[in-house]
Amino acid sequence: MNAELLKTIAADNLGLAAGHHLAVAVIGAIFWIRRASMERIVDVYFAAAFATTAFALSSVAASRPAAVIATGLAVLWIRDAILLRTRYDFRRAPRARLTVMAVAALFAIVYPGYSGELPSFIFSPLGVLLPPTILLALALVNCASPATDRVLHWALAGSGLLAGAVGLAVEGPIHVPLLVVSVYAVPLLLGKGKQVVREPDAGSDSVRQMRDRMYARKTLLPGPREPRRRRFNVRGRKR
Repeated sequence: MNAELLKTIAADNLGLAAGHHLAVAVIGAIFWIRRASMERIVDVYFAAAFATTAFALSSVAASRPAAVIATGLAVLWIRDAILLRTRYDFRRAPRARLTVMAVAALFAIVYPGYSGELPSFIFSPLGVLLPPTILLALALVNCASPATDRVLHWALAGSGLLAGAVGLAVEGPIHVPLLVVSVYAVPLLLGKGKQVVREPDAGSDSVRQMRDRMYARKTLLPGPREPRRRRFNVRGRKR
């Protein structure tokens, strides 16, 4: 695909890209506050993002094959929104993976080279072209692995490898992050990625442990009573 054609499509849909940046900021803020029950919201957003990508790419005959890929990914996100097979619980992901994927997600949001003289962190082609949209989605799904919809995860990895390879050949190293994240997804899907071993839930003494942790922090609450402390019956004392 012609690089100038992609830049033209991005330039024609700057308002759409800006809307996606706003949506990502709002969803990110909600995610940070709630940190639970966000699966359907995230799935619906990415279904919409790939749907608008398909719409933008279908405007030109040369980019319609990429529009077909975007349509297929949008359908898979809708499927995951219904089945809720992907769980965005990142506690099992190693810190190194979270760091790498966070950097990749930030790069997806500021994907350079398509916004002209306008700031890329607002007008990069998120939800308009495949590379930044796949990169953002795949960075999130890689962090959620292995609790992901494997069909969706494989589709994102394969589409990312294809879009990254084509983009690298046509436009150069700007698409290397997409290739790296797509390759990174393969061992995760094959079950070879490292996972953080979570400690089992506390048993009968969990309430006591929670109490000890609560009073171990700096707080204005009085500390727990010491059971060995001697108690005096004030009313029963003789004068």
